[in-house]
Amino acid sequence: MNRLILIFCLCLSVLSQADDCPSSTPMLSVYYGNGMFNDYRDAEESGELLQILTYNQLNGYEINYNLSINNNENPFDQLLEVARQKLLQDYGVILLWLAGIEIAPDWFQDALSEVAIQYQAFSYVIDRDLQQHVKQYKEDIEACQKVLLVAHSQGNFYGNEAWRWVYRSIIDKLPLNQLKVMGMVSVATPASHIGEPLAYDGDQQQITRYMTLNNDLVINTIRSAILGPMPGNLNNNSDSDDWKNHSFIDAYATGTPSEQILINHIQSVAYNLESLPLEREPLNSSALAAVAYDRTANILEVEFASDGSVYRYYEVPESIYSNLVNAESVGRYYNQAIRGQYPSRNLF
Repeated sequence: MNRLILIFCLCLSVLSQADDCPSSTPMLSVYYGNGMFNDYRDAEESGELLQILTYNQLNGYEINYNLSINNNENPFDQLLEVARQKLLQDYGVILLWLAGIEIAPDWFQDALSEVAIQYQAFSYVIDRDLQQHVKQYKEDIEACQKVLLVAHSQGNFYGNEAWRWVYRSIIDKLPLNQLKVMGMVSVATPASHIGEPLAYDGDQQQITRYMTLNNDLVINTIRSAILGPMPGNLNNNSDSDDWKNHSFIDAYATGTPSEQILINHIQSVAYNLESLPLEREPLNSSALAAVAYDRTANILEVEFASDGSVYRYYEVPESIYSNLVNAESVGRYYNQAIRGQYPSRNLF
């Protein structure tokens, strides 16, 4: 019984934190979601490089860096690796073999059979890893952090599924799909989309970006087959040390101009994210009970004195917030300079 009471108290503690997120030091959790043929050490190296690339690039945030590990390998990449080892010159012939237009050699049929056997346990691997990812993201959000996932290759499949589960959640009666609490930057994506639409039009577009090299052999093979990834949208000035032009480190995070584009995408998504309701500062006003301001996202949060309702106003300059809290008449300044002037939504 005492143990149950303790657990209940801990749950209340988490929820109470979610009710009043500090606005003075916004927190951001940046995750790297690994791709094909990445073991844990490879993922660590990619995560470390991501931290180096974003150093001093996300001013205003207190940042935590993490990994979202998935343990299965993509079948197309496995087949490509076997083909390379067999010194295959024309990788396009793989598509003819898969489609049955030409008879595949024995070594390819053997490799295809091996991949099929391995993938009998595919759904189990996805469930196990995906559940851990979702758990991490939701815990961060409940702890007032914004979540940004940089997903590489098959990590995008996990990212899309995690997106769905996170945004289906409700915290303290507030549906998360009404807020931009989790964003995603997709790198070398084999998926046909990034995330899913949220409750408000345009929210998804503000917090998703993607980049795929036009000469990424892995993605091109998948695209030409059956899965239909999004089109390539980027050319680097030279080929990478990775013969498939698919590696996160060699092909994307250190390429030109892909490295700078990756940084730009991360910045764009990070500064469009928001947290759960903020810790608001009481005002001496008959109109507005309290306000808060998120300087990283230019969000003004207002609590009305009449009914306790809370609204968020977006794209609000910091000068407007400063003028509001220092106004001789807070209600008059709100009506003149804020009401109807900025995009807004009712939180509760």
